[in-house]
Amino acid sequence: MELERIKNPLLTAFMEDQIRNQGPSHITDLIIITIKSLIPSEKEYGVKIDYRRYREEIKLWKYYRRGQNPSLMNILGNIDPYIYWDHKDDTGLLRTLPIVLANEDYSVIEDEVIKNILFSTGNVELLIEALLIAKLLYLTLTGAKDVIDKLKQKIINFSQANFLDNYREKFRAPMEKYEGCFSIDFERYKILALNTLNLSCTSRFQKLQDCMGVYLDNLSGDSIIGKSMESCFKRNNIDDIKLDRCYKNLATYIYNLRKGRIDPRNLKIYEYELPDIFQFDEGDIFYHSLLNRSKVIKKEITSNRLTVHLATKLGIYKLVK
Repeated sequence: MELERIKNPLLTAFMEDQIRNQGPSHITDLIIITIKSLIPSEKEYGVKIDYRRYREEIKLWKYYRRGQNPSLMNILGNIDPYIYWDHKDDTGLLRTLPIVLANEDYSVIEDEVIKNILFSTGNVELLIEALLIAKLLYLTLTGAKDVIDKLKQKIINFSQANFLDNYREKFRAPMEKYEGCFSIDFERYKILALNTLNLSCTSRFQKLQDCMGVYLDNLSGDSIIGKSMESCFKRNNIDDIKLDRCYKNLATYIYNLRKGRIDPRNLKIYEYELPDIFQFDEGDIFYHSLLNRSKVIKKEITSNRLTVHLATKLGIYKLVK
């Protein structure tokens, strides 16, 4: 069933993150933030990220994060160009999942994937890998033929000039601070990606190789994104896996977004209410635009750190300041 084919990759990502990190990590956090920021376009067909909300969600994430990486911490303050251009954000590929699963139009997927990767990192290898995995997942879900050939054409036709014309303003660090030559590296990684698609041995694009092994050779995925790809070929419903109900609800929600069943007017935040959560006392109930109705169930100060436990629709949040 189509419902399971859309839900399974997301549920698998949540499950694998919990298995590998002994509970939800920053990977799950960022997937959820991406889902919460998706909104159907009122002007054209497609589901896109509302970046005003995305930025506010990231600011709030700083206080409840269940892990981190240099790229994510970098965008919370003054952006270090070296980290932005060099580091790979390990949430990047997984953030493409809800984008692909919520959209039936590939042109929307490609545009949203590029913008979302560039939000946290300008790493060229990660950008190209995210695009190819996103397209591989999209083609798999739509039952396309000659998939690898289509991926090869995608990378061959991925114009550096067009990319810079369309997305230069999305870079979050000056290109002048890029160590090396961006133009040369861009073309070099295109060649390496093409070699990967031609099954040449390379130490690059490891996650892409994992996903290709799943697609071409029916291998078991090694990475989280590879496991998610593997779940696309399972006809059974994996909804019975041991995950909190909120994760299963999110997977169903993504399917409903894909099918145009969600009114964008019910999702759009027209006026943000973002009170200082740490000012409230135990028992206080308040409204927050990102968390909706929330209640402080515990508040404590330990080792000069203020901790607030909130009960929200999505579950319990532990925020530390």
